[in-house]
Amino acid sequence: MKRVIILTLRLLIFWMVFFAIQQTLFLLYNRAELKGIPFGHVMLSYYYAIGMNISTACYLMALPAIFLIAAIFIKKKSGLIYIIHTVNIILIIGYLLIALFDIGLYSVWGTKINSKAIAYIMFPKEAIISVKAVPYWAFIMIMVAEATAAIFVYKRYFRPGYVAKIKFLYKAIFSFVLLVILFVGMRGGLQKYPINRSWVYYSKYPVLNYASMNGFWNFMEIVMNPDIKENPYKYFSKEKAEAIVKKMHETTADSTKFILTTSRPNIVLILMESVSAENMASLNGIKGVMPGLDSLSKDGLLFTDFYANGFRTEQGIMSYITSFPAQPKTTIMRKIGKYYKLPNLTRTLGENGYSINYYYSGNLEFANTDAFLKYSGFTHIFDKDNYEWKRTTEWGAYDEELFACHLKEAEKDSQPFFSIIMTSTSHEEFDADVEKVFTSNSTADKYKNTVHYTDKCVSDYLKSAKSKPWYNNTIFIITADHAHKYPNDRSYNAPERHRIPLLFYGNVLKKELKGKENHRIGSQIDLAAMILAQLKIPYSTFTRSKNMFNVLSPEFAYYTFDNGFGIITPKQILVYDHNLGQVVYRKNKLSAAEDEEILNEGKAYLQVMFEEYIGFIN
Repeated sequence: MKRVIILTLRLLIFWMVFFAIQQTLFLLYNRAELKGIPFGHVMLSYYYAIGMNISTACYLMALPAIFLIAAIFIKKKSGLIYIIHTVNIILIIGYLLIALFDIGLYSVWGTKINSKAIAYIMFPKEAIISVKAVPYWAFIMIMVAEATAAIFVYKRYFRPGYVAKIKFLYKAIFSFVLLVILFVGMRGGLQKYPINRSWVYYSKYPVLNYASMNGFWNFMEIVMNPDIKENPYKYFSKEKAEAIVKKMHETTADSTKFILTTSRPNIVLILMESVSAENMASLNGIKGVMPGLDSLSKDGLLFTDFYANGFRTEQGIMSYITSFPAQPKTTIMRKIGKYYKLPNLTRTLGENGYSINYYYSGNLEFANTDAFLKYSGFTHIFDKDNYEWKRTTEWGAYDEELFACHLKEAEKDSQPFFSIIMTSTSHEEFDADVEKVFTSNSTADKYKNTVHYTDKCVSDYLKSAKSKPWYNNTIFIITADHAHKYPNDRSYNAPERHRIPLLFYGNVLKKELKGKENHRIGSQIDLAAMILAQLKIPYSTFTRSKNMFNVLSPEFAYYTFDNGFGIITPKQILVYDHNLGQVVYRKNKLSAAEDEEILNEGKAYLQVMFEEYIGFIN
């Protein structure tokens, strides 16, 4: 019996050491985010990881424990001992796959595996491409090396071997105690509620919280609880939350400033892939990355404080078309029945005489985009399969071909038309064969080169469009699907990580507005109200959308990340981490009352939005 107990304890120690090694690798790979953090605060991540690591170890030991109990009760044990050994080897490899994927995913998305990432499994090619910005061959080599070393150590010191004869009473006591200990360990102790992610959240630095969170535990939690049926963001009573949100959207009067010379222009919405505002010198960004847009802004209307509501393309498209903001943990585009309940900009335009078209050169089945676009009533949808593209990256044709496609096909469209052009060349992993304006081999410079290329394509497209008969009656709205951590390697929840360009450009823009800037704060969900107001089409059903051309409309932007939100107002910028239960960033020093009011607005907004999301038909 002593041998069996020692064997069990050894296996527990094996897993705990293994977890600590993986946590160290996570911190080392993301060491750039550790700059300025006290060493002691970093080391606390190992302390806060203990509870979840013990829970994970107990889960991993549960199945082998059942076979071990069976082995001590039957005479022929060799087969069961072999099964225990095989199961443990499989679990070692499985855990390593999740742990290494987490490391790479965090460096790209700022999060470990979540429901969005798991949904990508349906599209393995795109999933691989999404994380190609990480050195995956190095990860494969690390995986092989770690697996080999771990299996060797396991076989040498922890592999179950011969189990001697044990008295029945001892067998029964051992089996009962082992199962009870494993059950208590899995739930994290004898407290009322089982362990959850909040146990590992202790720091205002996200990298440390994610380092503490065991990837296997997180993965199993997501797999075992896939559907969000209850709102996790209940900060206030339903009535109070709704009252706060209603007040946030109150507009005293309609004083819309009309910026166009016509009420029925063609509209071309250009969504640049992954383009942050920090790429534009005219938005206080880096010089030389987007000289084209910097030049165009001198003849257009530039918005200086415009934000993406999320950080993935599907979130951006949903925000622009339905005015429903991005959600933490999940995404509404993948829930077909849910977005039927939302207002829809393209359907509204279609009902008002517009032909509506979508131009993209990649795979629209990814993220359920094709189904959403068809529901949205697009007349023509261009993607990788219904147009002849010549030069492509993993995500689609080079942007110059995409814009050439629009120049050719738009002539066939009845006017007025509404076109969305979604670029792809600046998508990670930023390996497109484009001009190397920035010469280092860093990921940031690769990113800037692809953005510089997209910028040139936009400028060249607009120059060519001037020769088209539809140009003089067209407003071009140039923005992005979302921003990116580059060019300045921003944290995934930082406000700068979500600020994007927004430029109105074209001959239908009133002359007195050309070269001007608009400093009102807004986000992607506001574009629907802005467009419809200019067309004098009612937009009351777009309850989330604020008309930024109405100087009396509220002024704020809101975005979400993996499990929290950021809120930007003229007075303050706050970032709130729900797991941590506290504000992790505030820009300005305000009174406690003012801070609390803005924070409560963010909380209420998240609560009401997610309650609506859950309530939509599945």
